[in-house]
Amino acid sequence: DSKMHGEPATPMLRAYVGDNIVFRLLHGMQNETHTFVVSGHGYRPERYDKDSRVTNTIHIGIAERYDLATTAGGYQGMAGDYLYYDGRTSKLSEGEWGIIRVHDELQKDLKVLPGNEEFKKKVKKVLCPKGAPVKSFSVVAIDKELQFNANTEGEIEVDFERKLLLANAAGKIYALEGEAKQAAEDGHMPHPLTLHANIGDCIKIKLTNRLKAGNASIHANNIAFDPLTSQGINVGNNPGDQTVAPGKSKNYEFFADPGFKINGSLIWDFGNLTTNLRDGMFGGIIIGPRGSVYRDPETGKDISLGNSWKADVIIDKSYPENANIENYRDFALYFQDEDNIIGTSFMPYLQNVAGLTGVNYRLEPWLYREDEGCELGNMFTACVAADQDPATPTLKAHAGDRVMINIFGAHNEQNQMFNLDGHQWRRHMDQEGSDMIDAEQFGAGEYIQAYFNAGGTYKNPGTYLWFNARTPYQQAGQWGYMKVLPSGDRSILPLGKVKPKGVKTASQPSEEEKSASKAVSDRLSMR
Repeated sequence: DSKMHGEPATPMLRAYVGDNIVFRLLHGMQNETHTFVVSGHGYRPERYDKDSRVTNTIHIGIAERYDLATTAGGYQGMAGDYLYYDGRTSKLSEGEWGIIRVHDELQKDLKVLPGNEEFKKKVKKVLCPKGAPVKSFSVVAIDKELQFNANTEGEIEVDFERKLLLANAAGKIYALEGEAKQAAEDGHMPHPLTLHANIGDCIKIKLTNRLKAGNASIHANNIAFDPLTSQGINVGNNPGDQTVAPGKSKNYEFFADPGFKINGSLIWDFGNLTTNLRDGMFGGIIIGPRGSVYRDPETGKDISLGNSWKADVIIDKSYPENANIENYRDFALYFQDEDNIIGTSFMPYLQNVAGLTGVNYRLEPWLYREDEGCELGNMFTACVAADQDPATPTLKAHAGDRVMINIFGAHNEQNQMFNLDGHQWRRHMDQEGSDMIDAEQFGAGEYIQAYFNAGGTYKNPGTYLWFNARTPYQQAGQWGYMKVLPSGDRSILPLGKVKPKGVKTASQPSEEEKSASKAVSDRLSMR
């Protein structure tokens, strides 16, 4: 808040709405990696390829450089103060942040860029286009003690008197209003809040803060918003308080702009960034194809307005842009860690991860399984006394099903590596000729997606592993099963040619909006 604390000492980036911006990003550190986040804007990692994925967060390693091009004011074309920052919360709290000040009025000390003299015509006052479908959610922030593995102690000593933490008595989560009571019950193990919306949807979230103490907010990546009302962060000269005091409520509005494509929006709390994120105040909005319906894969219940880390995405083929998209299984995995020493030049060299570590508030440590009688050679089998699946999420699909795994760096001090045994996916989902990979790195606050056929090239049923390919984190418990089932298995419903039937996922769009072409996604200049 510049009115209260003055302008930051970091560079102030100024532009007019619609100006072309290029961030020349260079990593000059010698020992650590970072992530670069630009709130309210999107850029292509593959700058000149329109089929590149679009993101607002990218990790950068030692001596790496990027040219990241975007347009001032984002897809929403709105003026205001936006935050750029390091996605590692420890570095953000140390001062690695600054302001992008986007103007909609001529400034005496800022010249107009040639080619953008009529920038005022590009300014938008309304976020969601007329006729856009509307999805509304009532979300609460609550205190919730988190137990990452019900079968273990709350901590495991690893090395040099350090401890791997599997419980957090000070946990805090987001939940839907209607499930808050159940989520708060002892013994209930929630997943991070995961909402589903579609390209072109207007998303309205009412946040009520029921924490015992401290403000809360909702800040969302990879999605359009008005920085003056729905950034969820008190930035620069923006008016008012965008966080929510205990017992109070606030409405946030977002737009799933086609420019961001099929994507995932990481939700963070900026009410108390230094502790709340670590304690579990994160979640996501999964953005699917226009008009999609979301179904519980086991019961068939419509969960389009629900909260679920797993869903079947039923495609509406009446939209021309969906002609080549088939129904698919959708999963969300949220990785968190806080060990900022392992893997760095710290002596004696540490071999084991310490601190609060998990995936979807869950963990399956090797040390626990060893105590239960598992040997290294059968660590990933049902070797524990309970003879059950690991505590971490188990993903299920039928052989040959299309699958999307959404991977979020929910709260991290290290870059991590998502790996899925026996499967490959495109680095950029829409890009013909894209690299085919089976492991992908991501940093704090970053989102990546893996889209593939269940069972791999030959659609083979079986139990596969997903895991963090950084072995110490895998040993700490960041791994789980992907079960590819034979087509006749009925523990989940078949995807088949299921079509949306009379289910309203949101208020309906106009015919003009419904026939909008895919070309809309390129209206933001990224030259």
